[in-house]
Amino acid sequence: MHMRYTYYVLLVFGAGVMGRAPCDSPIYCQGDLLHTVQMAKLFADDKTFVDRPMLQPEASVLAEFARIGGANATRAALELFVEENFGSAGYELQSANIEAIHDPSFLDRVQDPVVQAFGRAVHGMWGQLVRVQDLSRVCPNCSSMLELKHRFVVPGGRFVEPYYWDTYFALEGVLRSGLHELATESIRNLLDLVTKHGFVPNGARVYYLSRSQPPLLALMVKLHYEFTHDASFVCEALPVLRREHDYWMDKHKVNVLVSDRVWELNRYFVDIDVPRPESYSDDYELARNVSSSDERRWTQVYADITAAAESGWDFSSRWVREPDAPPERLLQTIRTRDVVPVDLNAILYQTEMAIAELAVVSNDPALAADFWRQAETRHEAIDAVMLDHESGLYFDYILSDQRQSRDFTAASLWPYWAFNATHPDQQTDSVFNYVNHILDANPGGLPATLRTTGQQWDAPMAWPPQQYVAMQSALSTNHTHLAQRVAQMYVNSVFCAWYATGGSLAGIVEKKANVADSGHMFEKFDSTRVGSAGGGGEYTVQDGFGWTNGVLLWVLDKFGHVLSAPVCPPS
Repeated sequence: MHMRYTYYVLLVFGAGVMGRAPCDSPIYCQGDLLHTVQMAKLFADDKTFVDRPMLQPEASVLAEFARIGGANATRAALELFVEENFGSAGYELQSANIEAIHDPSFLDRVQDPVVQAFGRAVHGMWGQLVRVQDLSRVCPNCSSMLELKHRFVVPGGRFVEPYYWDTYFALEGVLRSGLHELATESIRNLLDLVTKHGFVPNGARVYYLSRSQPPLLALMVKLHYEFTHDASFVCEALPVLRREHDYWMDKHKVNVLVSDRVWELNRYFVDIDVPRPESYSDDYELARNVSSSDERRWTQVYADITAAAESGWDFSSRWVREPDAPPERLLQTIRTRDVVPVDLNAILYQTEMAIAELAVVSNDPALAADFWRQAETRHEAIDAVMLDHESGLYFDYILSDQRQSRDFTAASLWPYWAFNATHPDQQTDSVFNYVNHILDANPGGLPATLRTTGQQWDAPMAWPPQQYVAMQSALSTNHTHLAQRVAQMYVNSVFCAWYATGGSLAGIVEKKANVADSGHMFEKFDSTRVGSAGGGGEYTVQDGFGWTNGVLLWVLDKFGHVLSAPVCPPS
């Protein structure tokens, strides 16, 4: 039902900017209409407009835009134009039925009655986040959504479509909840996107067709097999996983010269030089704050800001040239494409290992041997380029400076999960003693970085995926007590934020007085204050929330026998 969108399209629009857009839609990706509406700031969040489906065919919408004056239309005319020609965001989606939910057996192993009851409550929340697409509700080619044939889990809040790396963390809970069919369908949607577009876009929107997100699809298929033992699904997925791996090796490969040897690694890289449609006015204004007239500087900003969005860490001091710059100037020094990220390369190592293991399942020993070899080569490259032997930490590598960044981030731990117990005990003891020291000052969880910049992927934000990786890395290196500490902190943060916003458990936890809501599961938390939602970044904190719920259920499964009831701070 959708037109065939090309990934990059040469365009010229009213502001005089030329460049490559993520798709050819003159409504959702490029052109005078998009520029005029977004720069008028009709909505607090630019994503609102590009998520609204057209109520009549594209040609009619463009004709009406021209009739009201096009790029010269008044604000009042634009407001009326949008209301009359566009539906509400999410109109193409419907809530979907899910298979019958029964209490999963792992909850029986959770010893504390409050934590166990909270787990049951979270287990019962999946129905609130499952959607199915119905494009028949809008005219042909009138939606910015990519076609999805199956059910999926949305993150929540402003994110009403499925997102790539969010899906992995949600599946950790979905599968533990026994929703195997839902998990299969969620993964199948992503496989379909690779089949059609060659990669998994950031999210299921046409305006995301210029970028992906951390490539966790192979890990999803592996996780699915661990729960379902469905070898036929593995055989179906393997060719698609190989195609996605080819995309990352073709589009994101970079050579790094260290110790007189060239090492092949990967980075986030987007070949685009226009504002992101969903954050159009922010990007446009950022570029002009960098330079009032140098179009080459503008295009650099657009490419690097979009590459940072591809990382999932949008935004963070990891990606800037001047991390100590004042908050209002921080993103003006963005240089994402100059960074070789430690977590991306650890993920690709895991991807290569997963494809090798899945090839064994599908009885393809030659393929398995090939990907084991690729993984071994990558492991060697990561250690050579990114490992600081003195501290034992892994750091991002800065290409132009020819050095490691030496800034600790939560991403520094990802190789310890990826490589499992392959490091000397003395090295891992040093690393996790350091992490323990960080946690002493952060009772709400491990912060994304140790820099406080106002960006949402810096301190003091503690994100569920980062807590998950910290726990996995500690478990993989036999630092069980640290993993348990992070697990308890995570349960405390999630539960106390939910309780503070009206959550209750019948007969166990009474609802707080004078709170109208019934409990929110937030996307991120404040590492310095237990039970406080995180902030910062381009949008207000969202609730729902797919990966928060998924990681919570994973934590209860892994650590339920040692978890205790959270003691929430007074409000």
